[in-house]
Amino acid sequence: MKNSTAREAATPTDAELLTAMAQKQDWALAALYDRYAGMLYGLALKILGDSAPAQDVVHEAFMTAWQKAETYSQTRGQVATWLIVLCRNLAIDQYRIKMRLASRKVEFEAAAETLMAMEDDPAMTAVVADDVRRLREALVKLAPEQKQVIEMAYFQGMTQTEIAAATKTPLGTVKTRTRQALLALRSALG
Repeated sequence: MKNSTAREAATPTDAELLTAMAQKQDWALAALYDRYAGMLYGLALKILGDSAPAQDVVHEAFMTAWQKAETYSQTRGQVATWLIVLCRNLAIDQYRIKMRLASRKVEFEAAAETLMAMEDDPAMTAVVADDVRRLREALVKLAPEQKQVIEMAYFQGMTQTEIAAATKTPLGTVKTRTRQALLALRSALG
């Protein structure tokens, strides 16, 4: 009985663990993880219905708890409740992203089917060929720095930040060049 009481006294409370986490003590994160990871995983799995994303959400929840431990206030609720709400919100965000991607996939498949149906239409083929010719002519007329940002963004899939880094150009300049290029293309394609 005496040993049990001593062990309980040595076991930190959830609030003490969060205080230690706020002081960036790794052992506290590990202890809180051991205490709540299973419960949070079950919650995330129930929302997402898939193991790997549920594990990712639990990981992200604990990383967020680690980063925000110093902002936790006991007056706003228990640590367990805070973790559950954090995990639930992350899982719902992940679920929304998953549904948005599924919706886009359906849209892309429908567009692909439409385009494949149009391939056999000679009139549509002529229209597409004319559009491609006009776009190429418009691209040739762009200033070289404008053409470069358009090619890097639309043909290489780079973000404006990546283009700025690759060309060693200020981000604002890249944005200006992109905007000017798009306006010129819009004007040329009417």
